[in-house]
Amino acid sequence: MDKAQVVLKVLTAEDCEQVRLWRNESLVALRTPYFLTKEAQHDFYTNVICNRNARARFWGIWTDEFIGMCGLENIEWENRRAEISLILSPNCQRKGFGMQTMQLLLKQGFLYMNLDNIWGECYLSNPAIHFWEKIIQKYNSYSTRFINTKYWNGEYSDSLFFNIKRSDFTNESFVSMQCQYSSGNY
Repeated sequence: MDKAQVVLKVLTAEDCEQVRLWRNESLVALRTPYFLTKEAQHDFYTNVICNRNARARFWGIWTDEFIGMCGLENIEWENRRAEISLILSPNCQRKGFGMQTMQLLLKQGFLYMNLDNIWGECYLSNPAIHFWEKIIQKYNSYSTRFINTKYWNGEYSDSLFFNIKRSDFTNESFVSMQCQYSSGNY
């Protein structure tokens, strides 16, 4: 049986509410470690998702159902860079959906938004740290470790900061496309 393919779609207010529930269950992984209310999430939907002038773009992640939200935020158009955001349903983690989503998200940023650098930060206390290390390796990204950047449950945790360049993404994508064409899978 083939694995479900991920597609990015427009986010709805209902999608954002589901993300709020997932997010509130994983505060250890977040820069903003406080619970969000329905009202706060509605403000996010109204003021960011629905605002064409916001410095962020977000998408719903779908297979045959809604499984998460991804985006590019803190966009600096003049510097052609943005920060990665990714939240998946707990039931869909460690199943390859994150890798598929990253490919689509980087494609949006580099090929449609004309960004040059897409960066991220992951706390070492985040259970998804191994996923982000794989992303760094896949795209031959620059990374560095920052000390004591997250305080949670009485302890400090370091973070891994990384930057993916457009040239590394397009080189990897070109090789991937070449493999598909040579194997007849197009």
